[in-house]
Amino acid sequence: MRKLKPSKKLKSTLKLTACYMVKNEEENLPRSIDSLKNVVDELIVVDTGSSDRTIEIANSYGAKMIETKWQDDFSTPRNIAIDNATGDWIIFLDADEYFITPKKVRSAIEKLSSKDVILNQRINIDESKGNREISRDWNPRIFKNVNYLRYRGLIHENITDIRGKNLNFTFADEDLTIYHTGYGATTIKSKHERNLKLIEKEIKLFGREPKHDIALVDCYVGLEDYEKVIYYAEKVLNSTSRTLTGRGRIYRNLINAMHELKYPDEERLKVADEAIKVLPNIPDFYAIRAIVLCDLNRLSEAYESFHQSLRVWKNSPKNIHEDSYFARMVDVVYAQLAELEALAGNFKAAQKNISEAIKISPQNQNYKNRAIEFQRLSK
Repeated sequence: MRKLKPSKKLKSTLKLTACYMVKNEEENLPRSIDSLKNVVDELIVVDTGSSDRTIEIANSYGAKMIETKWQDDFSTPRNIAIDNATGDWIIFLDADEYFITPKKVRSAIEKLSSKDVILNQRINIDESKGNREISRDWNPRIFKNVNYLRYRGLIHENITDIRGKNLNFTFADEDLTIYHTGYGATTIKSKHERNLKLIEKEIKLFGREPKHDIALVDCYVGLEDYEKVIYYAEKVLNSTSRTLTGRGRIYRNLINAMHELKYPDEERLKVADEAIKVLPNIPDFYAIRAIVLCDLNRLSEAYESFHQSLRVWKNSPKNIHEDSYFARMVDVVYAQLAELEALAGNFKAAQKNISEAIKISPQNQNYKNRAIEFQRLSK
C-alpha cells in the first residue's frame, strides 16, 4: 500500500494532520487517504470496531491507529482524534470523501489561515450511476488545532467553539472542493434509520435544539414519512434561528413532500415563489416553479421559468454558499423545454433541447425516442 509521504517540494512550515473516524471502510479509505497523503504531515485514524481490513489499510499508510468502542456517539471518536493531533491545522474527512485537486490543498489552507474553520464545498455523487452528481452542500472539514474547537452532538456532529463564541469561519474556494460517495441509493435508507435513533437519543439526553429539526427533515425524507417532513420543514423555515447553509435543501424537501401528499399545485407554487425570493441565485426553484406551472397548464410562464433556471445556473457567482440539486435536474429542464417547443410546433427547437438532455443523460431511452419523434415531425 501507499505510505504517507508529504511532498519534499513544499516550503511551507504549516503542519497538517489528517484525521478519520472509521468502521469497516476498506473500500473507501484508500482513495480518501490517497487524495491527501502528499499534503499532510500526520495521519490519525480512530477505528470504532472494524471487522474488515480497515485497520490494516490505515497501518499501511503509517497512520497512528487508535481503537475505541462505539458508543452511539459520533463526536467522541472525532474528539479523540483531535486530542492526539499535533498539526497546526486538522483536515477531518469521512472515509467516503476525497479532494478533487489534492495538490492545491495546502496552499488553499494557507490563504485562509486567518480564520479558525473552513467550510468546504462537497459534491455528492452516486457511484452506482456513473458518478453522477446528486447535490452540493457545504461542510466544515478543515479547522485549526486549538483547544477551543471540538465536535459536539451524538449525530450530525459539528465542530464547535466550546467557549460559547460564534465560529470564526470562512468558505473555501474551489481548490478545497471534495467529492462524497456515501449517499447513493443503496446506502441512504439504512443511514437515515440509524440517524433517527441517534437524534431522538440526543434530544432526550440534552434537550431539543434547532439543528435537530433540520436533521429530522433529512431523516424523514429518507424514510418517506412526508407528513413529518412538512411539519419539521415548516418549523425550520418559520424559526428565528438561522443556519450557515441548508435553506435550499429544506425548501426543496418541503415542496417534494407536498407533491407526494398531493397538496394543491397553488400551494406548492407559493412555496417555490418564496424560495426564489429568499434564494434568488439558486437555479433549483425556478425549475421547480416551472414544473408546477406545467401542472397548472400555465405553459408560457413555465417556459420562461425553465429558461430562467438555466440562466441562473450558468451565471450564478461562485460565492453562493447554498445547497443545490440542480445538477441532477438539468436534463429534465431541457427535456421539458423540448416538450413545450413541440407543443408550439417548434420541432427544430425541440430537437435542440432534447439533444442537450441526451448529452447529460445518454442512457435515457425516453429522451432518445423523443429525439427521433421530433426529427420525424420537423421534416
